[in-house]
Amino acid sequence: MPSVPYTTQRRVGRFRDQRWLLDAVIQVLGPEFDQSRLQYYSAPMGPDHRGPVMGLKGLIHRWDDMAREFSRLARRYELQARAAMAEGHEVTAGDGFFSASIMYGAAQWPIFENTELNLALERKKNECFAEFMKSADHRIEACEVPYGGATCPGYLHLPIGYSGGKVPCVVMVSGMDAFKELQVNASADRFLRRGMACLMLDGPGQGSCLPRGIWYDPDRYGEFGRAAFAAAADRPEIDAERIMAWGLSFGSFWATQMAAAEPRFAACAVMYTCFQPHNWPLYEMASPSFKQRFMYMTGVAEEEAFDAVMSEMDVMKLSADLHMPYFVMAGEDDSLSDIGCTIEHLNHVPGPKTLVMFAGEEHGMGGSRSSQLGPPFFPMICDWLADRAKGKPIESTYTVVDTTGQMHTEPWGERRNYQYGAPLGVDQLFADKPPAGGRS
Repeated sequence: MPSVPYTTQRRVGRFRDQRWLLDAVIQVLGPEFDQSRLQYYSAPMGPDHRGPVMGLKGLIHRWDDMAREFSRLARRYELQARAAMAEGHEVTAGDGFFSASIMYGAAQWPIFENTELNLALERKKNECFAEFMKSADHRIEACEVPYGGATCPGYLHLPIGYSGGKVPCVVMVSGMDAFKELQVNASADRFLRRGMACLMLDGPGQGSCLPRGIWYDPDRYGEFGRAAFAAAADRPEIDAERIMAWGLSFGSFWATQMAAAEPRFAACAVMYTCFQPHNWPLYEMASPSFKQRFMYMTGVAEEEAFDAVMSEMDVMKLSADLHMPYFVMAGEDDSLSDIGCTIEHLNHVPGPKTLVMFAGEEHGMGGSRSSQLGPPFFPMICDWLADRAKGKPIESTYTVVDTTGQMHTEPWGERRNYQYGAPLGVDQLFADKPPAGGRS
């Protein structure tokens, strides 16, 4: 069952030429051949639904298996939820509908065209999430953010137990393979428990914007940032003085674009960075599926034209406009974005900045000793945002979490330089008593 026509698949040279190799790698590694996909799709679900998601590794052996197996599990979760609802078990039904929605969204990821199947999966994803909202442990409202004569969809999640008054809000954009239903947990969410509302959005070129034909345009994304801020500020529940931006993976670049375009954001925090100018490691060194997906996201069908669009993407154009507190969490060995580019970007940020770098870590967290033994990474970024909402003062700092989990923090100073292969500095590696860290 091909995910999309072969004529679409062949538009990216590396995907066309390496498709056989991609399938061979998936045969060995399963659907997590490039990222911990099953882990992050299952993470926001309740514990009763994670096991079957992780079990998909044994069922997916080729690229074209993914949409089929993800959608089959989604349908199973949906039918179980409907059966529970018929029995009056609302909590069980809600958990099932949430998990179904996530898996329908996951099934859309390998389909880089608005096919009939993709559109059907989109409908099911939205239907199941709407059912989940009825029994969620917090209040959720669907919303739309104006953009270019159309609207981008999202959900406003209010803190657990919200009973009135104005609260801080985190405007959230996730990565290129994520969607608006994914990032806020089904229950006991880490952001909501800290008293912050979450405005989780699908930006242009992402999630539900794609079936609507709302494509990503790097020259116009700042417009979306201003509109997103205004949408949050217009809500009676939100304190307009405490609206902050958050982004993960490619959302690290998008959230930075939003904050650079809208100075009223009180803070911006990003993780799993995509700060390499023009993103060439993502498209030329990583899996060829990244370029296929991003061409779909921009609505560009020709590879040469897409490369021209990407040539305009440079985080260094944004650095000088970031005056609010700015937090960056990154893996030292991120194969999608050179850590040196992240540090150079931060050197040009005039506002107070915090970098937390996990030694030896890849793009996502949890795969290295530094992130396994070090401080929990999601609570760290949530606490940082909660502190900004409380108005706590902040200094610019450079922090390395070493391979024993210890944190080494220094003032940023006027300028930082990354010494490749030595996150704590080459001199410290050869000192008589070097600090724990480096490589193990």
